This record gives sequence, C-alpha cells and structure tokens, in this order.
Amino acid sequence: MKHSVSVLIPVYNCEKTVARSLKSLVDQTYKNFEVIVVLNNCTDNSEEIVQSFYSQLDIKIMYCKEQGIVPALNAGIFNCSADLIARQDGDDYWYPTKLEKQIKFLNNNPDIDIVGTQIRLVDKNFNVKNEILRHPLEDQQIKIKLLNGQNVIAHPSVLFRKRIFLRAGIYEDTYKFAEDYYQWLKCIQWYKFANLDEVLVDYTAVHNINYNPQIPLFACQNMRNILMQQA
Repeated sequence: MKHSVSVLIPVYNCEKTVARSLKSLVDQTYKNFEVIVVLNNCTDNSEEIVQSFYSQLDIKIMYCKEQGIVPALNAGIFNCSADLIARQDGDDYWYPTKLEKQIKFLNNNPDIDIVGTQIRLVDKNFNVKNEILRHPLEDQQIKIKLLNGQNVIAHPSVLFRKRIFLRAGIYEDTYKFAEDYYQWLKCIQWYKFANLDEVLVDYTAVHNINYNPQIPLFACQNMRNILMQQA
C-alpha cells in the first residue's frame, strides 16, 4: 500500500530529542505515512535511536554527507514517495491529531497546496515559553505577511503537496537560515496557503547568534521586485 504522506526529518546530532519527536509520530491518529530520516553527518547516537523505532514506524534512513539543512532536505525530498510531504525537525513535537486534521483540511480544500498550524514555543528542555505564535489562516492574509518579511508558515508544522517543487523548485541556500521562508516566497505565484487555527506543534526555539533578521527583508524585497516585473 502506498503511503499518502512522507514525513521528512533532517537530523544532525539530535540524540537528546529525536526519540520524543518520533514518539509523537507513533502517537498520531492518522497512520498512513512513511518517515524519511536524513542523517547529516551525525557524530552522536542519533542513528541508533532512530533505528530503535523500526518496529513502530515505517522509517527509511538516508545519509547526506554535504553539511547543512538545505542539502539534507533536498536529499530527502527525492526519496519521498507520497504526494504529500510533512516536515518535522529532530526536536519538534506533534500533537496526536496533527496529521489527521491537516489531511482532512486538504481533502476538503483541494485548491490549497500548503497548510501549516499554530505552534507553541518551548525551550531546549521542553519547558513552555508561554508564547503561542498566531499566524493568519487564509491565503491572501498569509501572502501579504510573507511579502512584508514575516514568515507565517511554520516549517515544523507544514504539510504540502509535493507538486510545489515542480514550479517553485527545491530548497535553496540563497538566504542563510531562511530556506523555508524563501521557499514560501517562491510558491506565492502559483500555490495557495492556509493555516489551521489550532496549536498542533511544540516548536523548540533556540536562539541562533548567527541569524540576521534583515535576511527575510532582503528576500521579500527581491521577490516583490520579481513579481512587479512580471505584472
């Protein structure tokens, strides 16, 4: 039986968190999915922990020697067999009904290509930060935010149709630490977005001292220029 969803998880030294993430997949009420784990030069016990879930999940392990999340994501994409792809990182936690509710939404809204959820922020010890990121629900509102430098489609929550890569292309390193945001910008011309109005993911938020908050602004300005030239 062909799986209807491929869950794509790039992993780099996640031995302290990946079991929690995979357990949240085991507990999903929707079961027809495969798990594509891309090990990206791990030097810890991540691989052994992933292997311990073989009996509970349909897991395929891949290896990406080129360092970085973009090469790992793209390596995984080419090995996703389903028409729908979900993204999870090795330190994220999905609530049990996440996939079920997103699948139902896409079935009821065939014009939507990319659907996220609301997310709750936790720290590296999984303590709640008492902050819920509220993102807009409808396509037009989402696109307005995206074109104003705000990434309102949470990557760890997203479920999308694999066909988006046919026109938008694969993930790129053009904007450092903003590969997901740039992917959504590339999709604006051809695909429709939505967010569910429910928190269905705990996202582990860790401050990155190398992140430049100006990068999304550069990316959205360049995309706006492209769209204006095509108008």
